[in-house]
Amino acid sequence: MIDFLKWFVLLEVLGWISLPVTWSVFQKLRSRGIYLSKAVGLLIWGFVFWWLTSIGLLKNDLAGDITILVFLLLLNLFAAWKIGFQTLKEWVSENRKIIISAEVVFFAAFAFWTVVRAANPDIINTEKFMEMGFINAILKSPTIPPQDPWLSGYPISYYYFGYLISAMLIRVSGVISSVGYNLVSASWFGLTALGAYGIAWDLLAKKHKDGQADEEISNRTYTLALLAPLMILVVSNWFGILDVLHARGLVSAEFWQNLQIPALTSQPLSLSWYPNRGGWSWWQASRVVQDFRLDGSMIEIIDEFPFFTYLLADIHPHLLGMPFVLLAIAQALNAFQGGWEGRVSVFGRTIPVNWKNALMAIVTLGGIAFLNTWDFPFYLLLIAVAFVWRQVSLSGWNGQRFWQLIAFCLIGGVLSILVYLPFYLSFASQAGGLLPSLAFFTRGSYLWIMFGPLLVPIFAWLIYRQIRARRMPSLQAFLLTISLFALLFAAGWGLGWLAGRFESLDPLLNSLQGAVDNSSLLMESIVERLKHPGTFLTLFLLVLLSIDYFVQKVKDAPTTIATSEAVSENQPKFKTGTNGFVLMLVLLGAFLVIVPEFVYLRDQFGTRMNTIFKFYFQAWILWSLAGAYFTARLLQAEKPQTNRLFAFLIITVGLLLFGFSLTQQGETLQPGFGSNWLDYLFLSIPVLFFVWIIISLIKKKGAATLSVICLVGLAAGLIYPTIELWNKTEGFQPRDGYSLDGKQDFNLYSPNEMAAAAWLADAPTGVMAEAVSETGGSYTTYNIISTFSGMPTILGWIGHEAQWRGGYEEIGSRQSDLRVLYSTSDWNQAESLIDLYNIRYILVGELERQTYQVDETKFEENMNKVFDTATVDIYEVNKP
Repeated sequence: MIDFLKWFVLLEVLGWISLPVTWSVFQKLRSRGIYLSKAVGLLIWGFVFWWLTSIGLLKNDLAGDITILVFLLLLNLFAAWKIGFQTLKEWVSENRKIIISAEVVFFAAFAFWTVVRAANPDIINTEKFMEMGFINAILKSPTIPPQDPWLSGYPISYYYFGYLISAMLIRVSGVISSVGYNLVSASWFGLTALGAYGIAWDLLAKKHKDGQADEEISNRTYTLALLAPLMILVVSNWFGILDVLHARGLVSAEFWQNLQIPALTSQPLSLSWYPNRGGWSWWQASRVVQDFRLDGSMIEIIDEFPFFTYLLADIHPHLLGMPFVLLAIAQALNAFQGGWEGRVSVFGRTIPVNWKNALMAIVTLGGIAFLNTWDFPFYLLLIAVAFVWRQVSLSGWNGQRFWQLIAFCLIGGVLSILVYLPFYLSFASQAGGLLPSLAFFTRGSYLWIMFGPLLVPIFAWLIYRQIRARRMPSLQAFLLTISLFALLFAAGWGLGWLAGRFESLDPLLNSLQGAVDNSSLLMESIVERLKHPGTFLTLFLLVLLSIDYFVQKVKDAPTTIATSEAVSENQPKFKTGTNGFVLMLVLLGAFLVIVPEFVYLRDQFGTRMNTIFKFYFQAWILWSLAGAYFTARLLQAEKPQTNRLFAFLIITVGLLLFGFSLTQQGETLQPGFGSNWLDYLFLSIPVLFFVWIIISLIKKKGAATLSVICLVGLAAGLIYPTIELWNKTEGFQPRDGYSLDGKQDFNLYSPNEMAAAAWLADAPTGVMAEAVSETGGSYTTYNIISTFSGMPTILGWIGHEAQWRGGYEEIGSRQSDLRVLYSTSDWNQAESLIDLYNIRYILVGELERQTYQVDETKFEENMNKVFDTATVDIYEVNKP
């Protein structure tokens, strides 16, 4: 509890310190970006600290962290002085409601996920060792870039900015790193909820027409804005409803075989309304999408979504980047609403942008590249499009706008990279160009299972808008949509055809995608796509209806302005309503989903696995904001009384069904619907939704009908989190009790190793030798000592190091050299390896004895034993 409060207070201090800078940057947001101040504070704090430690002006220690906190305070005091302290005070007083609402959302989300993490805090399995190792290495490293904990003599070759910020929070708050690990997960959950809530509020809050005073924001707006954090963080894909139907045995085995989701193809262990597959039952929801080679073999694809990511609790870059991605989206919204308007002079040239916004965008976009490099170009494009569209709204569309967009992206991209240049000097990317995605494509069933809760409200609003307009999409929109798909098709099939002309590439591509030769690959891939057109049709319609909005805006804009109706320079030719910005989010999300249908990024896996993972995750963020906004808009159009009644009934029945299904977990129900009374309780939920829809139709309430359909999709997306949160937390009754310490199990079952790690964490920095698995060690407890101490070891998880560095060159002969170091009885041979790797500490524990034929005598005779327990010894090299 004390650790939670210290962490919370530190984030609050950061947020309030950073309010003046945030307020001055986000000029055109109704909230002035109050909900972004914590993310802004973390970003500037981390950025300045990283720069000054990188060039040696500061040390990577607590004093350095505090120094930059003081700098951040002074910077914001200066900004407050420029704004006027009284102006800020009055604004805070007048906007208490949104400030309090935002703080409540943050605290509630942070506290809730802290409880979830405390129920299953263990830092083990998947990528947790890697992430804990990075954080501890940063805490231990005297310099920046930090030492690689698993490859001594080299800096970390990974986008480590999120881990640096995490380490800074751990150091200043004074919590131990294994507690800080879980508080990072919980606080990032809170920061993401806060960012999503604020963006939705800014989108939904209206301003009064004709420049009159702002109208008061209705209480309903504050409530409906909660849809955004709900949809981005809690609502999940539709695997949950499939899992429930499969567990009850209500759908034929043939259906599951045709669907080809691995966990659902076999018969359930027992018939129940509560899925009971055992093991990691929550895992399969992130493996819904499957790719198929032309020979029919299946390839597993990663399709994480935020709730799964937080439930898994790896603090991986895509999680760490979420609050800052939302910061970039808010900057795009600010640009869309005119917040970037201004003038700045550079080398005698006047650039029509506000320098504060441009600088914040450069630091944010560069930070996103440093946090999770894959995301950087997408949000650069979003900000650029929002800025250019604002110019279009002011003075119309012409060919120069396209080149303005290109220039914005090029200049913004270069500057964003330059401000983080030291990072790139020590970073080796595993990306190896583009590969054509010919046989690999997402079937329509998988796309809708994955994104259904988000696509339903997006399509509902798009169709509702089209019906109200009483017209078909324009020819220009159709041609633009066709052009996009044709261009991507040409890129994919062009690359495929080109690869077939090279003897070295042709067999590789054919074998990878299951084809006999290049011709069959090109032709049979088209045939397979024609057999499964669902994704193409969905995305084509989505893009067509979204683009039509912008085409129509340009077409309807006046081409001239009468002199008798002279207007100011910033008087727009058409309104830039928030609908347009949300449709930009829809289109960017669609682009992220469409591109991997034709090309994907080449890495060590050779498949679409990582591309789909990274692209779909960002599409979820964008589409969840859009889905929340459109659902809220449809609900705003109708009176809430009927909605409240049906929502209360459905939630009540759903909770009762969940509770009763838990009590019957040990029972096996009879096959066939109706053999158990719970069947009828389950049936009552769709019946209630159906009645709700019928009532809306009878009242001729189109928006209300569509809003209920949106809520049906949302409700189906809440089944997975309800069930799996219960499973993951052991029904919120954890076996070992509640704790935020991620190494509590290791303290119980590996106390000697934890004591050794604690000793090394406080010892002077030096290279350490410990065992590395003969099979590489990834996802095992090998390297437990370097992970929890931060001391750089000669070699850690080999597969991960190869991924981070794009090959095995730096790893060299380290694995075999470690074997020799431990097993040889020749001290001279061992000493030569100690000198080669500049080893200071050699650890001999259970893993070393299991892995090697350890000859410990040479260490005892020639080194100092500085630490020993019943099973773990640490030797230090004698210094001359």
